[in-house]
Amino acid sequence: MIAAGSLEYAFARMQSRLSRRPSEGTWAAIEEARTLAPIVDAARGTSLETLLAALPPQPGLPETDRAARTAWERTVDEAAGWMPPEWHAALAWCKARPGDESRTKPHPTLLPSLAHPEWRRRWPPDAADPGLAALARRVEGHLARFRIAQPHEATGLRRAFEEGLLAFFRRHPVAPSAAFAWLALAALDLERLRGEIERRLAFPEARIAA
Repeated sequence: MIAAGSLEYAFARMQSRLSRRPSEGTWAAIEEARTLAPIVDAARGTSLETLLAALPPQPGLPETDRAARTAWERTVDEAAGWMPPEWHAALAWCKARPGDESRTKPHPTLLPSLAHPEWRRRWPPDAADPGLAALARRVEGHLARFRIAQPHEATGLRRAFEEGLLAFFRRHPVAPSAAFAWLALAALDLERLRGEIERRLAFPEARIAA
């Protein structure tokens, strides 16, 4: 049996969780839903349940943002429980906001900038995974492009980033960088569900395109 607190255990758990990511059919059902209830029903049984569990019965926009943040923090904590202890500090940093901003304010992305020097300072002294720097460049490039993207470009950018992260995860098995790639995928999914919920709350009478 693989012991918890090892890279082998963490990679196995993350692979298992990847199998629970929403399928394209699930996302289609979420996107076509006109109210919140069908969105919740479609997301049940998937990795999105962490956000559903944090939602109050009648959420508003601030509550939805806080639920997404809570789900993200729980996901990071779960990853830390799988990983070797020497990586806990670098993982914990991923829950922080740039500039230590108030958590009561909405934030456009859950994904932290891995180019931040503080994240690198929290690596263990003997970290020898070249994938970490490569992943940091990939994440920073996506965030930079996304900040200046036009609304019609957002879906394509997210899809390309997601595909790149999945490929990265598979190319770096049993490596610390794979854990951060997995977290980036989790952040994308939570952000996407948050956006779908907030769209229904902000525009309850709007016609949702099929």
